[in-house]
Amino acid sequence: MDSLPGWIKSKWAQAVGWGLLSALLVIGAWHWHLGGLDTVESRSLDWRFRRFAQAGRASRDIVIIALDDVSFDSPGMLDNFGRWPWRRWLYAILVHYLHEWRARAIGIDIFFQGRDEHAGDDEKLAAALTEKPDVALAFALDWGKITQADPQAREKLTRRLAPLALQVQPPSALNLERYPGIVLPTDTLLGAVPSIGCATVVFDPDGPVRWITPLFRFQDKYYPSLALAMAALALDPASRRQLSIEQEGTLDFGGRKFPLDRQGRMLIRWYGPAWSDAKHFTFINYSVWKVFNSAIEYENGTKPEIPPDAFRDKIVLIGPTAVGIGDTRPNAFSKNYPGVEIHATAISNLLQGDFIRTSPASVMVVAVLSVALLLASVVYLFNSAVAYFLLGLTLWLAYFGAACALFRYENLWVPMAGPLAGGIVAFGGSAVTRYATEGREKRKYRKTLMKYVSPQLVETIMADFNWESLRAEKRTLTVLFSDVRGFTTFSEKYPPETVIATLNEHLNMMVSVIFKYQGTLDKFVGDCVMAFWGAPLVQPNHPELAARAALEMIEGLENLNKKWQSEGRPTLQIGVGINTGEMLFGNIGSDQRMDFTVIGDSVNLGSRLESSTKELHASIVISDATYQLIRDLAQVRPLGEIHVKGKEKGILVYELLGMANTVALKEAAS
Repeated sequence: MDSLPGWIKSKWAQAVGWGLLSALLVIGAWHWHLGGLDTVESRSLDWRFRRFAQAGRASRDIVIIALDDVSFDSPGMLDNFGRWPWRRWLYAILVHYLHEWRARAIGIDIFFQGRDEHAGDDEKLAAALTEKPDVALAFALDWGKITQADPQAREKLTRRLAPLALQVQPPSALNLERYPGIVLPTDTLLGAVPSIGCATVVFDPDGPVRWITPLFRFQDKYYPSLALAMAALALDPASRRQLSIEQEGTLDFGGRKFPLDRQGRMLIRWYGPAWSDAKHFTFINYSVWKVFNSAIEYENGTKPEIPPDAFRDKIVLIGPTAVGIGDTRPNAFSKNYPGVEIHATAISNLLQGDFIRTSPASVMVVAVLSVALLLASVVYLFNSAVAYFLLGLTLWLAYFGAACALFRYENLWVPMAGPLAGGIVAFGGSAVTRYATEGREKRKYRKTLMKYVSPQLVETIMADFNWESLRAEKRTLTVLFSDVRGFTTFSEKYPPETVIATLNEHLNMMVSVIFKYQGTLDKFVGDCVMAFWGAPLVQPNHPELAARAALEMIEGLENLNKKWQSEGRPTLQIGVGINTGEMLFGNIGSDQRMDFTVIGDSVNLGSRLESSTKELHASIVISDATYQLIRDLAQVRPLGEIHVKGKEKGILVYELLGMANTVALKEAAS
């Protein structure tokens, strides 16, 4: 490990560092509500609702009588009930006939604040409300003054509201807002109903409605939301008052348990848009004008356009859907989602136990850490950037898919934005760090390789570079040594300029041959040349390549000698020794200088074979180990056994005379 570059030693430390740093940044932003991460997560929840909405889950027992644009555009509405707000006589007719048609429960999502200007209308509506104890009227809580139609009734407010308050056990289990202001129906109507429900809708900071508050607090008393009041009316009488808050923040209502957050809110499970087109709705909708006409037709004994059975045993909500009234709210599906459909959705959630669970904060922390560490680590698993990018993208999408699947099939909201953002930061940081460090190392080793192998072979090696191959390790390689015979005498006999010029020309030829046969030039030691084959590029035929290179070196020198003779210059003779065996290869050296080289007993033997060429009267001497690997190609002259320094036993050697066929070279990168 000591021979490895420092960046390789620390690559996993870099991955862990980026993973932890990314997780810390994301968790910190989430905890302190920085960077809009909460908003992105909320928007991802909206996307999941839009993508996996199941309109078929919405209760078919809920029907909406819509105060819609069709009704507002009808001249008959203006003629009978005047301009908006319409006369309360309309709602008296609707409630009366819904009772006739045996609706299970009726909720009116309209604030009847103050008396109707038409005499007798309030009394008509109150009479209709008292026909059956199955109607809930809407009221509102706000941050303004207490609002009451009759100022003298303010003193009686607590006493009047007491019968409508809920008994919640334990009363202090939730941290609910304490609203100071209230908007109530007129006293005539308030005293005619068994239940009221708060229609106040709370927005998230980024705008849309995502939660409802089943319980509201006013003057230390608890009151139901309109949805909870309607759900209670729809249940059998024995279940209506079974309401409690468990310690873990769970609402137990009529035997159904609903998870609440610390503010006492319940996440709304949206079923779909308020309408999917002009004719189809998530909940069954009837225009109020058509319902009024059907009531008149029913009263006159003719067949009504909307049959009474459409409301039999149904939970009926009366409320505006027309955008111009101003009772629309933004949500996951629309910027103008009718408030009455919000209440209908909440009623369906409550009656069917149909809710989305939120994962605890610990899941966020674990998910961010896991995804960040995992994606930071994959960068270092492959040499190919394409490979680790594709794996990282696959893992990133796998978490995304898992979050979607848990939402769709397990009704669980697990964090998406935080873990995915942490993964992107961790992956990006690791990739940039690897690119910077690896790029620096590659440039360093490319420059180094250019000294030892041909430029074409450098590109081949770098194209599929394995950093682990730089680690010092034992390999079976072939080494070649070449030395100029009598160079000392030659250098003393001729002028330095002649010696240097001749030697340089000779060495240029030798290097060209080594590079041609894809060898690695190890070093020059004076007039001696050392090269090897089989590393760093793996070459199965490395003995053959070395042998052919040696033959071409002899041929190249013969051509140079002819040239030099024609120029009146001295000639040279060389000896070449080749050995194949196990050697230690790698980037070996000190901190100040590192070299690609080979060391070991087999290397020393190659040098001894070169030294024996003069005594054996042979130009190229190869060991038996090399010969056995090229015997089918090589033409040799057996030289018998020789004894070399450091070896107790004799070494069987041969003179290489020629090679058959054509060498197979690894295709080099262009």
